[in-house]
Amino acid sequence: MPELPFSSEELARRLSRELAPRPDGIALSVSDPVLVEEADRLVLRLQIAARPTGEVWELRFPLDPVDLDLDPVAFVLVLRANIEEWWDCKDAEPHVATWGHRIG
Repeated sequence: MPELPFSSEELARRLSRELAPRPDGIALSVSDPVLVEEADRLVLRLQIAARPTGEVWELRFPLDPVDLDLDPVAFVLVLRANIEEWWDCKDAEPHVATWGHRIG
């Protein structure tokens, strides 16, 4: 199975950095990223904590194996952009909403 470009802790730290200040004031932090195989596809499973709302979500991002061939910094930027897109669109885009479910 392919591997992530960073340790779980380092990837979580890097993914928790905002791309830019969010207009809604929500801070999204990442924990527990794990690469898994589900139904013959790669999935990055991670948890997102939203502050100050206190919401906790589990996300499952489908990955193409070529995603792991990206430069590690680019890989993190693409994932962080996907996390922010998911947050912004989860209530309006059914396909994007399927990436996550609230666990707290």
